[in-house]
This record gives sequence, C-alpha cells and structure tokens, in this order.
Amino acid sequence: MNKTKLKKIISFLLIATGAILLISEIGSATKNYYMQSGGIVLLMTGLFLVNTSLSSRFTESNEDTHENYQEEE
Repeated sequence: MNKTKLKKIISFLLIATGAILLISEIGSATKNYYMQSGGIVLLMTGLFLVNTSLSSRFTESNEDTHENYQEEE
C-alpha cells in the first residue's frame, strides 16, 4: 500500500473518531471530560497529518513574483 494513501486513511479515521467522540460527549447528559479531551486530541492529530501533507501555495519562482507585487503596492 502506498505511504501517502495510508496516511490519508489514518488521518481520516482520526478525524472521524475524534469528531464522533466530541459530538457524543457534548450531547450526553453526564460529561466525561477524558473522552472530550481524547476526541480533541484525535481530531487535532488528524488535522495535523492532513496539513503536513499539503504543499505550499508559493514555489520559489512564485515568491519572486509575490515580492515584486508587494513592492509595487
């Protein structure tokens, strides 16, 4: 299995599990703050994994153009 595909699947599962934990604990009558904390940790870990796989919007050639545009303003 491809490494990036596996990383996408894991991050999706972490986000989904964290969201389910948070929604179920927020809606319940008795609050279990450890479950809420665990849901937040899973959700943020999944979002971090997704965010690290995204590339930058600007490349080196675009950065020169971006700098020139800022100088004109």
